Amino acid sequence: MLTDFTKVIFRRLRLVKIDRDFLVFLIFLAVSVIFWFMQSIQETTEVSLPYRLKIEDLPKDVVYTSNMPSEINVTYTSKGWNAFYYKFLLNDSYEMSIPFKEINQKSGKIVIDANVLKRAVMKNKLQGMTFKGTTPSKIEVYYSNGQHKRVPVIFNGRISTTAGRYLCGTLLHPDSVDIYAPKHIYGSINKVKTENFTFNELEDTLHTRLALLVPRGAKAIPDSIDAEICVDIFTDKTLQVPIYSENVPHNKIMRTFPLKATVTFLVSATLYESITPSDFLLVVDYNEATAGSKRCKLYIRQQPEHIRHLRVLPENVEYVIEQSTE
Repeated sequence: MLTDFTKVIFRRLRLVKIDRDFLVFLIFLAVSVIFWFMQSIQETTEVSLPYRLKIEDLPKDVVYTSNMPSEINVTYTSKGWNAFYYKFLLNDSYEMSIPFKEINQKSGKIVIDANVLKRAVMKNKLQGMTFKGTTPSKIEVYYSNGQHKRVPVIFNGRISTTAGRYLCGTLLHPDSVDIYAPKHIYGSINKVKTENFTFNELEDTLHTRLALLVPRGAKAIPDSIDAEICVDIFTDKTLQVPIYSENVPHNKIMRTFPLKATVTFLVSATLYESITPSDFLLVVDYNEATAGSKRCKLYIRQQPEHIRHLRVLPENVEYVIEQSTE
C-alpha cells in the first residue's frame, strides 16, 4: 500500500512544470547573496559584544546602595568575518574583571572611568578586533561600608471608600526596614515612605505591594513592602462609661451626677465585640469645679483608635465636692 502511495506522489510531481526563467532567477539570486556576503566580510564593520562585569577582591563590608551593572557592552571595529565569528559563531561568554583597588573610591561612591574599563578589556583583547569603546563609558555607584540602621516605614497615599464603608487602618509588613547608605547621607535618614499612590472607591480590604522611596545613594532591604488597606462596614455602638475625676486633692472627694455617661460611636463589624467601656476614659477636672459653676465639662482622655464619630452625652455633668474622712 505504501508503494502505491509513493507512485502516486511521483506521478503528480512529474506533472509540475518549473518555469525556466524562474529557475534562472533563483540561481542568480543565490549567487548574488553569496557574492554580497563574501564582500561584506571583507569590509570593516562595528560589532557590540556583551561582557559580564566582575569586581575582584571586593571587601566583604562593601554593600552597593545603587545599581552596579552586571553587564557592559564593548564595541569593536574589525573585518566583517571576525565580527560575524565572535558575534554569531563563537559560542562563548565574555567577562571583564576589574580589581577593586584600581577603582576610584571617595565620598561613598565607586567611579569606574573609561580608562579603567579599557584596561580591563585589553587584558583579554579578542584577536583581529580593534577596541572602540564601552556602553556605558563610565560607571558611578554609591556604596556603604556595611553601616546600616532600622527605620520605620511611613504609609504615603490617599484612600477613599464607597458609601457605608470606612477605612479601618493600614497594616505594613514589615513596618520597618534596614537602610544602607554612604556616611554623608546616613545620618539624615530616619524614616522611609512608600511610593505615592491613590486608591479610590474601595469596597473591601485591599492587599498590595508598594515600593519604597529612598534618597539617592541609599538602599533599603527589603526595597518594597506588603500593605493591607483594611476596609469594613461600620455600625453604631453605645456603651455606658464610668466618669472619673482628676486633679482632686487627697482630702477631697468629687462626685458626679450621673456616675456614667452614654458613649455612642461608629465601629467596624470586625471590631464591634472587642470595644468595651474600659477602652474609654472620661473625666471631670477638679480645677474647673472650684471656679464656682454647678456643672463640669466631660473630657475624653482615652478612646480606641479605630472608631468614628464619637459622641458623649451628657457633655456636662453636675457634681458635689465632699471632705474626705481618711
